[in-house]
Amino acid sequence: MVNYNFEQLLKETYDDLSARGLETSRADWLLQDISGMSRTDILMHYKEEVPQPLIDQFLILRERMYDGEPVQYIVGFAEFYGRKFELNKDVLIPRTETEELVFQTLSTITKQNSVLCDIGTGSGAIAISLKKEMPTLDVIATDISNEALVVAKSNANLHKADIHFMQGDALQPLIDKGIKVDVLVSNPPYISYEEQIQMTDTVLNYEPHLALFAEDDGLYIYKSLLAKLDQVMDTGGLVIFEIGHLQGDVLKTFIAQHYRVDGLKIITDINQKNRMIQFNWISE
Repeated sequence: MVNYNFEQLLKETYDDLSARGLETSRADWLLQDISGMSRTDILMHYKEEVPQPLIDQFLILRERMYDGEPVQYIVGFAEFYGRKFELNKDVLIPRTETEELVFQTLSTITKQNSVLCDIGTGSGAIAISLKKEMPTLDVIATDISNEALVVAKSNANLHKADIHFMQGDALQPLIDKGIKVDVLVSNPPYISYEEQIQMTDTVLNYEPHLALFAEDDGLYIYKSLLAKLDQVMDTGGLVIFEIGHLQGDVLKTFIAQHYRVDGLKIITDINQKNRMIQFNWISE
């Protein structure tokens, strides 16, 4: 049996993470998540002994963290838009930047009883957050992965969110059912396969590649969605895509050259990086 106070436990873990080239902040996240304590709580008890059951749990789980496994997968959940979402390796970890997609959508919707569809829902974080923040929305969420939909449905039950889930590739489930939507949002796979060499092992070894990578320099999913938008949207329908920060100008030019849209614009995130592209569809 090993005894630690909070300071000793964290310092030892910081040193071990640094030696492995991993961010020391992972130790804080893991301890906070499994203890239910805030960072402030831990600091207030910094010199106090850590309860033995918590030490035992932390020491076991930190070995997975040392291997590079993301803390969110270790503890089985992630925070998104003020809520906890269950996770496993079948779904992408929702990013803080994607909260801005939710905020932008909520800020732009003009008809609160709109039919909204989230394409490639993954954990369901976007669709569920939108439904909880604007309960009058009629929300549909699609994903090509049945395994991802299992996670999304569990999260919808957890948050008591009435979402209609559909399995299939991109817009095809809507097309097959003849469904038209007023708002379409998506955070699709948009990383090119060539960019793998720039990515960390933590992402490459643990997060689902189906949710990360796309052909055509990461633009394939956007182009496939655009090609079929006329089958699911009427004139005036709102479209918001999350994008890679280097894709904005290329995608904006492609849309402007090939489709009739209104209000086409790139939206930057809190770090002033291109994060979203937005437009209103004009039916052909």
